[in-house]
Amino acid sequence: MKKTSVALAASLFAFSSVSYADIIGATLEATYWQAAYSGTAVSGNTELDFEDDLGFDDSGFMELAVAVEHPVPVLPNVKIRHINMDETEQGSVPTISFGGVSLDSDVETNLDLTHTDLVLYYEILDNYVMVDVGLNIRMFDGRLLIEDQSTNETSDTKIDEIIPMAYAAADVELPFTGLSVGAELSAISYSDNSLMDGKVRLRQGFGLAFLELGYRQMSIEVEDVDDIDVDADISGGYLSVGLDF
Repeated sequence: MKKTSVALAASLFAFSSVSYADIIGATLEATYWQAAYSGTAVSGNTELDFEDDLGFDDSGFMELAVAVEHPVPVLPNVKIRHINMDETEQGSVPTISFGGVSLDSDVETNLDLTHTDLVLYYEILDNYVMVDVGLNIRMFDGRLLIEDQSTNETSDTKIDEIIPMAYAAADVELPFTGLSVGAELSAISYSDNSLMDGKVRLRQGFGLAFLELGYRQMSIEVEDVDDIDVDADISGGYLSVGLDF
């Protein structure tokens, strides 16, 4: 009787462990994104080019992400990711008025597009073809600050918005290889404003670990934020490493 009880308990423990592993999943990921800036900032009749006038070039950014998936049908899966995109560059402009201040010659520009994503999504396919759809709530905590180096006059525009975007991702796994190809897109467009963030990727699994190579493009078009319009594009290749439990 005692041996039977021990065997039954061991079987139940093993079944519970397997079941838990089958229904709860988590992913941890760290990404390095090497990206280049292009685009303009406009105030009144004055247009400043991020590359030519403000001196923006290639930059490297780090992103951390965690995702949790579960079997409850009515509740979405959750992914949280954060990227620090705080960049300061030196540039040179002619005598102009921008954002209500006068700028002349050498300027220092701080463009901060730091943001956190809360992605709520559902798996509608989960086999060799995987498809997720949902909502990406992006929370910006940044600014566009341009300072004249000779007079210290400063144009300071807050970029502090919460923006909901449609979210979709799809991956195709090549059987028995651990290799998959995929794409992901978050986007919204309203009035004369739009935000698009997309990537294409190639991922190779090594047991629980994975390595991912891809290309990411983020485009922002915003009108009349403190009387300033911003049309920016940040794009480039990235490398991710992570664990998929």
